[in-house]
Amino acid sequence: MTTEELVRYDREHLLHGLAPVGANLGFVIESADGVWLTDTDGKKYMDLSAQAININLGHGRKDIIEVAKQQMDRLMFTLTLRGFTNLQSLLLGQKLATILPPGLDHYLFGHTGAETCDSAFRIANLYWKARGTRKYKIISLNMSYHGTSRGVATATNLGKGMTEEMPAAPGHIHIPNYYCYRCPFGLEYPSCGIACAKFLEYVIENEGKDSVAAFIAEPEQGASGFIAPPPEYFPIVEQICRKHNVLLIIDEVMTGFCRTGKMFAFEHWNIVPDMVCMSKGLVAGYLPFGALAVSGEIFNTLTGTYFPIGSTQSGNPLCCAVGVKCIDIYLQERTAEHVTRLGAVARQRMETEFMALPHVGAVDGLGLMLTVEVVADKQSKQKPNARISDRLQLLGVEHGAVLRVSGNRLGYSPPLTITESENERGLDILYKVLRSLKPEDLMP
Repeated sequence: MTTEELVRYDREHLLHGLAPVGANLGFVIESADGVWLTDTDGKKYMDLSAQAININLGHGRKDIIEVAKQQMDRLMFTLTLRGFTNLQSLLLGQKLATILPPGLDHYLFGHTGAETCDSAFRIANLYWKARGTRKYKIISLNMSYHGTSRGVATATNLGKGMTEEMPAAPGHIHIPNYYCYRCPFGLEYPSCGIACAKFLEYVIENEGKDSVAAFIAEPEQGASGFIAPPPEYFPIVEQICRKHNVLLIIDEVMTGFCRTGKMFAFEHWNIVPDMVCMSKGLVAGYLPFGALAVSGEIFNTLTGTYFPIGSTQSGNPLCCAVGVKCIDIYLQERTAEHVTRLGAVARQRMETEFMALPHVGAVDGLGLMLTVEVVADKQSKQKPNARISDRLQLLGVEHGAVLRVSGNRLGYSPPLTITESENERGLDILYKVLRSLKPEDLMP
């Protein structure tokens, strides 16, 4: 089939999540290597989004592929339901214990980030039930993203009205997020006193602390455009959760495994959650997989209790083997240090070259999870029209790159294995895309 025929078949037969039905970008990826994608016409693109921020270790790594092949030959599947187990799931648990804080060494394995978040909510409810109380409310942030499956879609607040289903899952509450450039409280950092964090306590007290089971947050909001918190935010939140006996769930699905310059983003602020949701970087996009780490307190409280959570592929030995290999690579190649170094270079260029452009209003993010916010007017911070997202993505394709675009925020999240020269080339492309914007692209 020609590319034109493939594109037409795609439009007529395949459903693409988070896109209009019947729409695509007009090209078909056929192969990939490192940070490069190749389409069916042979055109190459830099993958500056790491796809869904999950190709942390680059495309086509033979060492990861070989581990998967060897595991397929040895044992491709066994259950972990009903008390069955397999060697690779145990090895992955032991490996995770070496990179997570002490005490976060109990695990539930699944398929996706959404599933791990959904499992965290259900475990929170089970935990409080076992403690003799019926806490059930889950607090999350405006502009948050925790997946689109039914169990988590109500916790997700990004694209409200589009990702929600009716009737919505009950018990979900949203509060203002950390977004210093567009503060929901109309304040300025640092004189704001971190009102966004302290507002959590107000909500817990007014909802009734005996009804709030957990608070969940991304340590850097991902799908809303790489919004990083002020450094005081999570320490304050942790203190509030401890004071009111509310479980703290950190969603590291996108930020985990060195993306922000730490193995886990919550390490930036020396906090210890009750549960950690993991997925994307755990297997670096080579297989669908997720993991939830829970505290010893939760595990010990639930010991002996029937556990109604899990599915057929939970603890798949093939995925677990790849997870072990990926963690080994992160540690052996000192990926976090590499990200810190290249991220600092990228941030410096954005804060000087990019911010000098008349339509770049802010730079945000951590490590290699960075963004610039495109505005129609710097002084008023007015946003461009809704078409800016598609325009930025198409300009990226024209300049030979697949970009991470969230509304009017243009992200930079390449595979973490990107080299210094590739990093400069990727930033050059982003700069060219921004310079290519015309007045009509920026009209409100």
